Amino acid sequence: MRIDFYLRRLDEEQTRLAKEALLHPQARDAYEYGRVVGLIAGLEHAKTLLLDLVVEQEKKDFGL
Repeated sequence: MRIDFYLRRLDEEQTRLAKEALLHPQARDAYEYGRVVGLIAGLEHAKTLLLDLVVEQEKKDFGL
């Protein structure tokens, strides 16, 4: 599988979480808000790590 599949899936999950939080704001307390923000940030971090790993591997493959 290509990296774009993984990045797209992470983006989809971020979007789903954000939409869910916005659709039901009255049912969210401060803890739940923080939890959702943390999940979204964690997915963003995962995307960054994935891209960094690909760059690192490409550098190794090309002897840079």
